[in-house]
Amino acid sequence: RFMVEVGGEVVTRGLAPGDRRWRLGIETPDPALRSVYAVVALGDAALATSGDYRNFRIGVSGRRLSHTIDPRTGRPVEHALASVSVVAPTCLEADAWATALNVLGPVDGLATAEREGLAALFIQHGADGGWVESSTPGFAAYRAAAPHTGSEP
Repeated sequence: RFMVEVGGEVVTRGLAPGDRRWRLGIETPDPALRSVYAVVALGDAALATSGDYRNFRIGVSGRRLSHTIDPRTGRPVEHALASVSVVAPTCLEADAWATALNVLGPVDGLATAEREGLAALFIQHGADGGWVESSTPGFAAYRAAAPHTGSEP
């Protein structure tokens, strides 16, 4: 049994010490904070998150420019989605889906995740500076803690 994390992607096999599922934190998508937004419990699964909160720059216009490029436009993604976390059987699948869903955005990404039966958590920048969350039905099976309820970003 093991848990390996490399660059934000995590894979788990078997149970953690104490014969329980591995508990992993999904980070609050705020570049100024290092806090846990949600906790998932995994056995034989992988978790990957894609978002705009670590790798971005502020453009000349003052707008935030994501490092993620939408291949349909050749430009940085411009929607309000801050992060997408996906649980899948392998890191390859989790990472690929997290990036693809992030590119698609909060509406099309969620619809795609639901259609494909994925376990995914979407966190958007809220108009009030807080967070707006949505998730697929499959994500609930992995959630180990109550959703984030604070209004702070």
